[in-house]
Amino acid sequence: MTVEVIKVSTDQLRRDREQLLRDLRITEDDLRSRVTGELATSDERAALERLKEIAFLLGEDE
Repeated sequence: MTVEVIKVSTDQLRRDREQLLRDLRITEDDLRSRVTGELATSDERAALERLKEIAFLLGEDE
């Protein structure tokens, strides 16, 4: 089995996070509130998961 390693810079991860939120036209806090309140669309839920992944890769996860 072949494993593919993808290298991405810290700057790129931060840009990806900013772009994701800009595309949704929402703040991260508002997005979390929507997901918690079960008001989020499937795209918003997927975006929050991606934000969690980015936070993990940046060492910001809780």
